[in-house]
Formats: sequence, C-alpha cells, structure tokens
Amino acid sequence: MSNKDWHDNYMLGNETLVEKNNESIITFDVKVSLGAMKTVSVVIADDHPLVRKAIKQSFRHKPEVAFTGEAGDGIELLNLIAEKRPDIAIIDLEMPKMDGYKAILKLHTLYPETKTIAFSGFLNDANQKRAIEMGAHASISKNESTQAFVQALEAVVAGEQYHSDVSCTHYVEPPRNNSDGVLTLREKQILSLIAEGKTSRQIGKTFNISQWTVDKHRSNIRTKLGHSSLAETVRYAIERGYIDRR
Repeated sequence: MSNKDWHDNYMLGNETLVEKNNESIITFDVKVSLGAMKTVSVVIADDHPLVRKAIKQSFRHKPEVAFTGEAGDGIELLNLIAEKRPDIAIIDLEMPKMDGYKAILKLHTLYPETKTIAFSGFLNDANQKRAIEMGAHASISKNESTQAFVQALEAVVAGEQYHSDVSCTHYVEPPRNNSDGVLTLREKQILSLIAEGKTSRQIGKTFNISQWTVDKHRSNIRTKLGHSSLAETVRYAIERGYIDRR
C-alpha cells in the first residue's frame, strides 16, 4: 500500500495515529465521529408522533444511525427496549403512564447498556438535575435546534455527556455517605427494586454484585433517609416516583 493510500484511508481529523509501513513510521490525523463508527441503534419515546418524526429527520444525513422503534409513553418504551436492546434511547421527560424520569431510572436498573438522552420542552435547572440524577447521559431542550440531538448522540456514543446550557452542565452528584438524605444513582436503583419487593439476593443478581454489597446499600439508604422500617422506605419510593403506584 502506498503512502498516499494510507493517507486517503486515515486522514479523518485531528488526533495522531501511528502505523508501520516497510519499517517506517507514518503519522495521520484521525477524527472520531459517527461516520467512523459501527451502526448505532436508537429508539425514541415521545407522546407526539410529529416530534418523533422531527427528531428522526435531524439524522437524515447520518446513515450510521438506525432507528429501530418508537414509543408513546414510558411503559411502551420499556417494553420496546426489552425487545430491541438499542444502544441509545431518546426520551421525553413528560409522557403519560410513566414519565421519562421513571423510565430512565428503570432503564439504568434493567438495561444499563442502553444510554439515555433526555429532552423536554420545559427544561430548567431543577428538572435537568433530576434527569441527571436518574442517570441521563444527555439532556436537551426542545427549544434548541434539532441538530442538538445529533451532537448529543455523538457525545454519548463517544462516552461523554451533553447537556443544554441551563446552568446545570457542570452538575456533580453529591458524594456518598452525605448527611442530607441525597441518594446516589445506584442507591436509587436499589431503592426502586426494594420497593418492588425484591430480596437482596435478587437485587444482587440484577447488578452482578454480592448480597453483602446490597445489604450495605440498604443500610446506607436507611441511614440517609432516617427510616426505621421497610414500610417507610416503600412509601418514600412511591412519593418520589422511584416506582409506580399499583
């Protein structure tokens, strides 16, 4: 292969890639982008079909993005992801039956390999923080250009986060063992399963952790929330939206 062929194959961007060719070192610029990646499977959840259509249209020049399903509410979304197991889920925070916050938390519990992009027509500092606490990897305002969805997806695929500028971009989750009652994402996930009646052994299998570790999380949750009984914890989980009322 000639030096020109190497250059034509690898001249894609800014970082440096080193290859050996006939014992000589050749350097090329490499850019990581969606175009250089495998197909990314995506599902969309929004209760308005026209919104779903508009989001899909924003990716019309991205053939590497494959939309594999749509949902109109949170429950439908969970069923869809159980079937499709997509790489990315784009989720409206305001949906009927189960809102986006609950859906995102459940996704991180049941299908942690699926990354989530939250969006809302009413995105502000408070609900963006809540979406991040639930585990959203990106958050977008519907008031932004649809190009923001492309930028967010590229960031999430690259292992980064993307958040609309509502003064929350640099939000950091509070440290563990704090005294103000704020739970970590993992504790919220475990709280959700506790409130659904799961045992420590069942929860451990869900997260591939030991029963001892689950019991430690349960103890931390009780300490942070100041609860002395399981009933208090279940009531708290329902009131905060970590599980649905049956």
